[in-house]
Amino acid sequence: MNLKKKIIINSLKLFESYGIKVVTMDDISEAMGISKKTLYIHFAGKEELVNNVIQFLFELHFKAIHKIIGDTNSTIQKIEKIYEYALNYLMKVTPVFHFDLKKYYSDSYKIYDQNRRKIIFGIIKDFLDEGQLRGTINKSIHTELFCEFHLMSLDKIITYNALPTDYSARDILDNSIGVSLKGIINQAQKKK
Repeated sequence: MNLKKKIIINSLKLFESYGIKVVTMDDISEAMGISKKTLYIHFAGKEELVNNVIQFLFELHFKAIHKIIGDTNSTIQKIEKIYEYALNYLMKVTPVFHFDLKKYYSDSYKIYDQNRRKIIFGIIKDFLDEGQLRGTINKSIHTELFCEFHLMSLDKIITYNALPTDYSARDILDNSIGVSLKGIINQAQKKK
């Protein structure tokens, strides 16, 4: 692995743990045992580093999601597993990470927002639409609106650190998004 990628990975870990604003380029170089000059050889500044970190983060997310899709059979299970993956991730990241990203790094936040919308309104909505065509998802459900509500719920979780830590991601999923998913399954499928 090259040094640039190591810097991105280590920076991501620091940002997820402490937030982006408080972690300085000095902190990153010290944590990695490299000079600040070496850090600036690879990144013109913190803004460029944050952009690269967000792009790398979503490369990881999309890789994990594609593995979930390949390993899972039913449409509902794929959606549940993707949400479970997202909740597991959100539970390990400080909410300050998302707050700092949105407030101080607007270009990086645009990249972040575009990618999470690809997941919700691309991948998940496509599975919902596919389920409607196959008859497993109730055809009266407005899949776009369904996705919009879940995006709002995830935003609330991120913004207010609203994930109860006494429960697993699976418990949270089963008692929130899972309830919604069970509610949209076509009645004929529920009887099987």
